[in-house]
Amino acid sequence: MPFRINGIETEVGGNLTIGRLLSERNIVPNIVVIQYNGKILRKELFDTTQIIDGDNIEILRFVGGG
Repeated sequence: MPFRINGIETEVGGNLTIGRLLSERNIVPNIVVIQYNGKILRKELFDTTQIIDGDNIEILRFVGGG
């Protein structure tokens, strides 16, 4: 199942949710924002949103500084 993460073509097999994707990449859900197919995904939907063929996912992290 091909999809894109931060502009990079990625492929995985089987069912995968946004929450599981973050877990597998050791990303703490509370410190990121997910843009899922162009729209911001609410955190409470991370564990129920299935990634499907052709999805475009942006994992956004905020960085402090001046």
